[in-house]
Amino acid sequence: MGKIKRMDQVKLIIKTYLLTESLKATSRRLKLSKNTVKQYIRRAKTHNKDLSKLLSLSDSELLSIFYSSDYEQINNREEVFNSKVDNWIKELSRTGVTRYLLWEEYRLEHPEGYGYSQFCERFKRAIGRKDLTLSMVHVPGEVMQVDFAGKKMRWVDISSGEVHECEVLVAVMPHSQHTFAIALGSQKVGDFVYGLNQALLFFGKLPKVILSDNLKSYVTRADRYDPQFNELCVQLAAHYQLDLQATRVAKPKDKASVENMVRTAYTRIYAPLRNEIFHSQEEINEAISHQLTIHNAKPYQKKAGSRQEVFDSVELPVMKDLPGELFEVKKTTKAKVQRNYHVFLGEERNYYSVPFKYVGRQTTVIYTSKTVEVYIDNQRIAIHKRLLCRNAYQHRTCDTHMPRSHREWKKSRGYDAAYFLREAEKIGPATHWVIEQILSSRMHEAQSYNSCKGIFSLGRKHSTERLELAALRCQEIGKTSYSMLKRILQHKLEQRTEEPDLFSSPEHENIRGPENYK
Repeated sequence: MGKIKRMDQVKLIIKTYLLTESLKATSRRLKLSKNTVKQYIRRAKTHNKDLSKLLSLSDSELLSIFYSSDYEQINNREEVFNSKVDNWIKELSRTGVTRYLLWEEYRLEHPEGYGYSQFCERFKRAIGRKDLTLSMVHVPGEVMQVDFAGKKMRWVDISSGEVHECEVLVAVMPHSQHTFAIALGSQKVGDFVYGLNQALLFFGKLPKVILSDNLKSYVTRADRYDPQFNELCVQLAAHYQLDLQATRVAKPKDKASVENMVRTAYTRIYAPLRNEIFHSQEEINEAISHQLTIHNAKPYQKKAGSRQEVFDSVELPVMKDLPGELFEVKKTTKAKVQRNYHVFLGEERNYYSVPFKYVGRQTTVIYTSKTVEVYIDNQRIAIHKRLLCRNAYQHRTCDTHMPRSHREWKKSRGYDAAYFLREAEKIGPATHWVIEQILSSRMHEAQSYNSCKGIFSLGRKHSTERLELAALRCQEIGKTSYSMLKRILQHKLEQRTEEPDLFSSPEHENIRGPENYK
């Protein structure tokens, strides 16, 4: 089945297939080969026809389904065929080379390959017909075309006077020509993905396809038939359940709408702002937003309505809703579990715990701005909320990851007033009163914790019932301490029913009374 995938990736394949009900659409959206998707779905259906039930299984259960050693090897004819198409196209232009000759050579090398009729059909689909031109009919809500403007905008740092340049990303819905633009710090993939997020927010719903030219931040390997997209863009497409498409190299007409809109942006955005001096990127974007409102509301020159009106009435109703959360960039790194059962996330210089039994193991850490997930052998072993502080060398530790001895030590170090009051309340109101008095008896509260622990030890030694009675006697006289409670329990004074007169001398024949001194 090729490179082993993590279980979260396998679940994403199943979810996408359930949504699209198509192997081809699933393959296109996730940028996987169709054969790979087919293999995973077929193996899933072999286990259970109802694929939705597989999503509730644990990672270990899914591993046994998809990577069992006794499962049959899947035919890879599709991948072999696709890998040879580019070379066949070149060979076909040579003198005397025919499709039949190419097929014979193909079957000689791969006897299990396609028959001649299938070979020709697939080859025809791969190369297309070069003698046709396409009439560009834009389906409402189908495609969002994006491109960077050739000319940059500038802002001036007030404190230093330094001039900073901004790239301008333009996005357009071709059917209505409804337009979005934003100033970004660069054309790097992080800024590009941020710009795509903001464009989708601006339009308010999702297109089916994002189309761009072969930007380095978008396409990692340009190819007319099978371009390879940047990993972050692939993740964005999977998150929003849409497709990525790239134009042919040096074929700007493939995205004519956004090419024309860039020229229009120079007239309707750049020109009105040409005399403005901006002092931040945010100021530029506020000005762009104002000009976009004017531009999208401006009536068409040759037909009724405006870009905003047509978009709202025709495109918006047929587009999919945005998910609850915007796409978050997922980053991946490797980390070894240290002796303190934590992995170190180098980008932020903080530590995150994993179960202590994995000490010494190599892990894969996948993290966003909100979460940190730790994987070993394609199985997630820990998940944490990401720490907000950077370069702090802080530790985020889950108690269940700690060995028992460490949990006990942590518990002993974690006393506070609330803990002692909760424990006292379990014994009774008089004990609760005693603990309150003890806690307030010291200038620094922590200095009273040992006395509180000593009082609870008396309850374990003499019983909590006797401790509550002893505490009641102390409460009646309005004074208490650990020593008082200890003496009361040692001498069983809490069991006396008569109150002792602590301020009169006891009667005895050897003790003189006041009458002897008259």
